[in-house]
Amino acid sequence: MYLIGNGYLITHDPSLPFMKNGAVLIEGDAVRDVGDTGKLSKAYPKAQFIDAEGGVIMPGLINAHTHFYSAALRGYSVPGFHPGCFADVLLMRSWRLDRELDFRDTVNAAYASAMEAVKNGVTTVFDHHAGYGSVSGSLMGVAGAAGAVGLRACCCFETSCRLGYSDEKAAEEENENFIAFCEKQPSGMLKAMFGLHAPFTLTESSLKSCAARNAGRTGFHIHVSESGDDAFVSTHTFGQLPAELLKNCGILGGRTILAHCVHTTESELDTIAESGSFVVNNPQSNMSNAVGCADAKTMLSKGIKLCLGTDNFTPDMLESARAFITAQRDKTGDPSFGLNEAAKLLFENNRLLAEEYFGKGIGTIKPGAPADIIIMDYKPYTPMDESNYPAHVLMGMSGRNCVFTMAAGRILMRGRKLLTVDEAALAERIGKSTAALWERISAGEAMKIVPAFMYMMEEKMG
Repeated sequence: MYLIGNGYLITHDPSLPFMKNGAVLIEGDAVRDVGDTGKLSKAYPKAQFIDAEGGVIMPGLINAHTHFYSAALRGYSVPGFHPGCFADVLLMRSWRLDRELDFRDTVNAAYASAMEAVKNGVTTVFDHHAGYGSVSGSLMGVAGAAGAVGLRACCCFETSCRLGYSDEKAAEEENENFIAFCEKQPSGMLKAMFGLHAPFTLTESSLKSCAARNAGRTGFHIHVSESGDDAFVSTHTFGQLPAELLKNCGILGGRTILAHCVHTTESELDTIAESGSFVVNNPQSNMSNAVGCADAKTMLSKGIKLCLGTDNFTPDMLESARAFITAQRDKTGDPSFGLNEAAKLLFENNRLLAEEYFGKGIGTIKPGAPADIIIMDYKPYTPMDESNYPAHVLMGMSGRNCVFTMAAGRILMRGRKLLTVDEAALAERIGKSTAALWERISAGEAMKIVPAFMYMMEEKMG
């Protein structure tokens, strides 16, 4: 039994959202009691006290869209490569990486990303994996690394037709097998979705095949209109806009994640809103890839459940939230827009998504909720209270303020030191294997995408 106290307490529980000297009692994997530090200390004298030292106690953060495997590219550059568009980035970097990933690389990248998540106060992730060098069993490798570090993880494999029929079917099977595993061995720490890349590298028949394999057991996790390629391919090949195609193929729904949606039309946003699908904004990644800025204002006005992710551009959700604020203010020309909306994405909508998979109460601190709790080393120099604490969190803190991370009542980090794994040993192992991976990527040829209409012709011709 732990008692975490002596700090500003942020709960995201409407009945008691904020306390200036709050404490949380943890029993097993759940919150048992919440209240004043002094009162709870007297009520539970045998609990092990964890002193926040005047910092901020708050729920663990939730990352609604990331790619663990892309951690393997940090620091890597293609000699003489100067991308002219998003397709160049995919062909020369991302798809060359996932073509070369073997099982060991997948696991190592997952360890690297999971450790960084914990060190930045993230306790729940929705990971979107791609690794066509070793498809079968890869999701178990990702899940194993996340579990060893201590994260809650919802995993899937990025199904795509870009490498042809056999690899696309292998990806379908990997998703189906992992979903079956999670159903047979239910866990509050591990869940499955059915992963898809994006409409412009999928066909109508492949989308319908994935929908049939999934058979409504879980939601889909797919990139949508990250660039203009989706709309171009969909309209020219299928005669439908991406959101319409996904609706007609049975992909949209209340448990589905649509990442990005930068180039969606207003009619598509209406379709998405009607379907109840989640949309995840990844502002830094979008700006880095020069694909544009999603119309968050319109999405929210239509009641779309807009969430926040990182696309693994950063492990820091608070950094991503600040990027959302500044990008949206620049897009709208409205300096009053962004802060409250970022708080809604990060603290409300991400929680709603996590609740779909991990149960009620996640993302809050209240009796019965999962004990996912972090301590931020942040002492406000200006007044902080119930009315303005979101501004303190979003504009004053960063992920590296996190000094303590707990998930499901298990202490993952304390005093900035990871307790569940040997970080130094893993860093050495990851560094050696990544160097070999980079050599393979550099030696390999640039990717040549199989356009969706070519794949369809090959499929029709047998």
